[in-house]
Amino acid sequence: MIQVRKTAVVTGGAAGIGLEIVRHLAAEGMAVLAADRDGDACARATDSLAAYKDHVRVIVADIGTPDGARAAVDGAVAAFGRLDLLCNNAAAHPFEMVEGHSLDSWRETFRVNVDGTMLCSQAALPHMRDQGGGSIVNIGSISGVLSYAGGAAYAASKAAVAMFTKTLALEAGPDGIRVNCICPGTIRHRSPRGDEDKPTHIPLGRAGTAADVAYLVSFLASDAAGYMTGAVITLDGGATAGRARVSKRRAP
Repeated sequence: MIQVRKTAVVTGGAAGIGLEIVRHLAAEGMAVLAADRDGDACARATDSLAAYKDHVRVIVADIGTPDGARAAVDGAVAAFGRLDLLCNNAAAHPFEMVEGHSLDSWRETFRVNVDGTMLCSQAALPHMRDQGGGSIVNIGSISGVLSYAGGAAYAASKAAVAMFTKTLALEAGPDGIRVNCICPGTIRHRSPRGDEDKPTHIPLGRAGTAADVAYLVSFLASDAAGYMTGAVITLDGGATAGRARVSKRRAP
């Protein structure tokens, strides 16, 4: 058994935002188990995380099922001895208009995004309670606050994740378990090309990066956020702050 300062489970941890969260936490010295249902992505992630192989595990697991959720959480506890952070990041993201929405894809979105968040939390709570506390960070979306045409299933599921966060914070707080939700806006998974325009709807003038999300996950898991629970935090560069009435900053 590896003895390290803190340990984490990151779902959907083999690619995109999840992989960056795993890499960031591992670089900070945390032991991390990344769970993902995509076996090929897990193989690539294992290779890309080779520098942290002594304290990172990558497993194939479908966290939208009770067995998959338990495999992720119990696997981390078996490998590392405890569980300090559960980051519920795994998500399905279909694009379908309501009138013709497939019931299968609707249910699959909720199975992964909502059921998975609930099932992993259920699996983690006893471990965190027994050790005297822990942190659960759910990855929501600004789509759960401000939707878009074609995004009904995703937006509705992320709104559910935000409300689930608040409810679980109320229930788990007395056991020292903090539960918070990050709602990212536009996140770019690659470096922008020189010919790409700056997004005009984002006051900070750039899309977010997976690293922006990872830094906030790390903060919420730390003692510095010890009095934060039940928070739903927008991380969107100001995109949902309101409407800008001028197209550029006024001259002094």
